[in-house]
Amino acid sequence: MIAFKSFLQEVRGIAGAVFAVLLTILVTSSLIRMLGAAASDRADSELVVPLVAFAALQALPVVLALTVYLSVLLALTRAWKDSEMVVWMSSGLGLGQWLRPVARFVWPLALAMVGLAFFVSPWAQQQLDETRLEFSQRPEDQRLDAGRFMESRSGRVVFFGEMTADDEKRLGLVFIRAESGGQEAVILASKGEIQPQEGGGAWLSLSQGTRTDFNPLDLETRQLQFDSYRLFLDRSPVPEKVTPSLRASGVTELLTRSGQGEPAAMAEISYRIGLCLMALAMPFFAIPIAVTSPRLGRSLHLIFGVVSFMLAMNAVTLVQALIAEGRLAMGLGWWLTPAAIGVVTAFLFWWRQQLQPNPLVRLARLLRPWRVVRRKPSP
Repeated sequence: MIAFKSFLQEVRGIAGAVFAVLLTILVTSSLIRMLGAAASDRADSELVVPLVAFAALQALPVVLALTVYLSVLLALTRAWKDSEMVVWMSSGLGLGQWLRPVARFVWPLALAMVGLAFFVSPWAQQQLDETRLEFSQRPEDQRLDAGRFMESRSGRVVFFGEMTADDEKRLGLVFIRAESGGQEAVILASKGEIQPQEGGGAWLSLSQGTRTDFNPLDLETRQLQFDSYRLFLDRSPVPEKVTPSLRASGVTELLTRSGQGEPAAMAEISYRIGLCLMALAMPFFAIPIAVTSPRLGRSLHLIFGVVSFMLAMNAVTLVQALIAEGRLAMGLGWWLTPAAIGVVTAFLFWWRQQLQPNPLVRLARLLRPWRVVRRKPSP
């Protein structure tokens, strides 16, 4: 049908634009967050771009679900605003007949959604976890970066080394503040050099500087001047016990752990299934809520669409938390939110059908004010 073909062409174009906008927002926010982490020494500045890419891939299922929903909502809202839907409804095309073109648009993206939620997103989360763990276990001498203040893992040592143009191992002005046993020390040197050792570790050689030791309690101060000073930087990484994230687990591992009765694994499986089913149900929910009057603005439906999607996502997350706490069974949780969306959608379809009479009846009501009433001649 001409109406369905034009709708599919329009909704696909809108989907591309919406996806590009949402992806740009996601990448920009991730970039700002990663740059902040790199500035505070919580991430490697050289790995900002890969971290942003992995973060975008990890959040891609939610972005795709919102894209499909908003695309259908915006396309149908535009048709109602321009009175196209009024023409199709007057021609006998009801709301229920729009289920088929929406399903033709949704099903390829629903398959992509399954692949993203069950395979791509966990892999991206795994890469994020491994990169962050590798950086957190990096030796102290490799964490030194000239040109910015850096803090040690313990938070008791603050280091700053001025950049030089000739060699990255050579430093200009060096500032070190260290705290140990209630004593504080401030070291200032005019230049420094990092000297890695073959057996592990590295020496930080300082030249022409001063060291000031003081006790904050009794304000006792001692200052020493030196021509050369050496600090040993341990190269051995700090062992950390990091629990693998369930969001980075594959399908096989989740099924194994859920078979062993682990509530967190059951909650993660329920979340992924619920997210896919929600992404499949929300575009059909957009059909009845897109019905509007040409007098209303378009921003109202867009705001309502974003708010309704956030409520659905919160419901899926809430069900996941209830399953993880053991307060809800997995067999009930994974379909609870999509079923609720389906019930609300069915009710809205019925309600809209009750408000919209048969086209012939509508035509009669439109002609009623102009109909000629024949009066009998007065006797």
